[in-house]
Amino acid sequence: MKTDFFSHIDAISCPGRWQIVIQNDDKGQFTVSTHFTVGASGDNAGKHIIPFVSTGTAADFDEGYFAEIEKPVRETYGLLSNMKEYLKALSKTKEQSRMVQDAKSKNKVKPDGAKDGVELPNPAATEEKRKAYTAALRRVIELDSLCKYEEALAELPAVDEYPDKETEINKRKAELERKQQQKANLLFP
Repeated sequence: MKTDFFSHIDAISCPGRWQIVIQNDDKGQFTVSTHFTVGASGDNAGKHIIPFVSTGTAADFDEGYFAEIEKPVRETYGLLSNMKEYLKALSKTKEQSRMVQDAKSKNKVKPDGAKDGVELPNPAATEEKRKAYTAALRRVIELDSLCKYEEALAELPAVDEYPDKETEINKRKAELERKQQQKANLLFP
């Protein structure tokens, strides 16, 4: 028996994975579930594509099965292929953006002091900045314990100098301002 089933699949020209499930009943009816996917696209959206299900007699499928599934298979192939290309382009864009951001970074120097090539954070400057922050915070805590809230607020490091400590600085500032207000209310009712 000669069949041209695989020649029809080849003629659609959409490389991918075909899962075809055929179920027939005692009345001569066939239910065919065709699920076509294009390998791993790198995106989970392709997993949500449901199988194309059709019902008919053996003669119906012999005559029109491939004509019926060709359009959905081509659309699926186009969508998943575009998704692959889109994800590749997105990844490339992110990498280029990261390269641009790294090139614009001001607080980074190369170990030998050169401006080009791979840039690394300056550990001496980072350590110096951390020590200055810690010293300022110690003075603020000492002034707070002496109820010198106005002086403590003046010693509090600026958020723009230490953006990574913004939450901590703002919390301490709010606490010192609250205490300063309480002290003022006690002294001048």
